[in-house]
Amino acid sequence: MSRTFIARHPHVALGSLILIWGVGYPIMKIGLGYCPPLLFAGLRAVGGGLLLTGLALHHDGLPDLAGTWPALLVSALFNVLLFFGLSTLSVQLLPAGIASVVLYLQPIFIAGLAHLWLGERLTRTKMAGLLLGFGGVAAIMVHGMEGSLSPAGIAYGVGSAAAWALGTVGFKRAAPRSILWFIALPFLLGGLLIVASGLAFGERWTDIAWTPGFMLVLAYGAAVGLALSWTLWLALVAVGEASRMAGNTFLVPLVSVAAGTLFLGEPLTATLAVGALAVMAGVYLVNRPAVAA
Repeated sequence: MSRTFIARHPHVALGSLILIWGVGYPIMKIGLGYCPPLLFAGLRAVGGGLLLTGLALHHDGLPDLAGTWPALLVSALFNVLLFFGLSTLSVQLLPAGIASVVLYLQPIFIAGLAHLWLGERLTRTKMAGLLLGFGGVAAIMVHGMEGSLSPAGIAYGVGSAAAWALGTVGFKRAAPRSILWFIALPFLLGGLLIVASGLAFGERWTDIAWTPGFMLVLAYGAAVGLALSWTLWLALVAVGEASRMAGNTFLVPLVSVAAGTLFLGEPLTATLAVGALAVMAGVYLVNRPAVAA
């Protein structure tokens, strides 16, 4: 999708993105039953990077490495190596819905970074929306507190959220000419580094069960869960405020928890009603026009 289409139809792009990311963690949880976490994350990133490389060559020609290589390295570190690596480790240790909730603390991080580095005004209305959305996320998280949660899993999730925020604000600041190359090259480099890290930490190729089910999950994760979703995400960030777009992602945990309940049998409690209402109210306030603040 071009930036022109995103600019004209942001709600279509955002709705598609929320749906893709909302079901992404339950699908990732299924894939982890066939493959060690770091190898799985690395293979998805490399697959998505190869797909986007073909598209970038077709649409944008050769990459402009001379002017963008520092931003590409930053993206490979934060958007791929740390984000994908830590988030995959988190979802291995936590229920898919809870892992998604922890990860989607990133709007708070992005709002602060965008205020400091991008000059995006953090109005009282927007701050209230972010805090309300955060409260909704916290309420949603309560439904998973009945059992024991892994402290390491939560730490990995928070780390992945921080890495994602840094990578997103770095992209907005760099403003690259080609979004496709900005995603493709870091995916390839970061994915290979994640695979190497997995092998260094004792994961083995022989641990992967190359079944048709795993191949389907891997293909979906690379093509839709990573390549398509990240193209949509960065295109939305490019045409709008990073903090506003990040605030909209508070809706993703609602979809993720629902998907985890439907497909993985994870518990669902009445606490979600309070969290859902708070999240929706928070998203409304984040997107409310500044003149009404």
